[in-house]
Amino acid sequence: MSFVKNLQFLYHQAKITSILVMINVAWFIISRLLDMRGLSDFGQSRFLIDWGADIAQLTFSGEYWRLFTNIFMHVGLAHLAMNMLALWSIGVILEKLIPPFAFIGIYLLSGLFGSLASDVATIHINVISCGASGAILGIITALLAYSLINRTDLQEMPIKSIVVSLLLTAGLGLLPSVDNMAHIGGALTGFILGGLITLCLRKFRYQSQICTVLTVLIFATASLILYWGYQHYQHDYLISGYRY
Repeated sequence: MSFVKNLQFLYHQAKITSILVMINVAWFIISRLLDMRGLSDFGQSRFLIDWGADIAQLTFSGEYWRLFTNIFMHVGLAHLAMNMLALWSIGVILEKLIPPFAFIGIYLLSGLFGSLASDVATIHINVISCGASGAILGIITALLAYSLINRTDLQEMPIKSIVVSLLLTAGLGLLPSVDNMAHIGGALTGFILGGLITLCLRKFRYQSQICTVLTVLIFATASLILYWGYQHYQHDYLISGYRY
């Protein structure tokens, strides 16, 4: 019972982070229960692709949804565990500092921009990319931007959690099927979005409606930039005549 109570306590302390972790873990388990290829090295590449991993040639051929689905795909148990530890160590901190929808927006947009950056870098190379590390790095850099803008004292700044999370996600770059451009794209996106939202919170702290509207506009603008980027590189890919 104490274990269950501890889980309930952790969930109530960080609901969004807990839900994101549960979604990633659930997708990892369900996909492998339904498709045994995920439990062995033989045929794993096909398994990852069939279950939503990102490969630029397919994504720019019209399967744009891979920009999203690959964020929840992981190569193996070590890949999943390292990502979830990194997400938990930072997510529980940032979730208490910014509005819930802002946290979700930063996570998803960082992951999407990370996916797009990976695709652009591998547009003519058959590279399978998957994992939540781009989205997680966005959460890490958003917290960094929040701390810098608010001039958080070094003693108060969660340096240990940031360093641990960075080491975990950076280490994933050594694993197969992980593209480091996703890390860079996610980190830059999180830092920019986190900085803009933090500035809104500082200026309109007691006017939540104004801050909400501005945050929605920030996310809408980011989404339009993402859409334009996808369309632009898809056009270049299609006219190049390259096919998967």
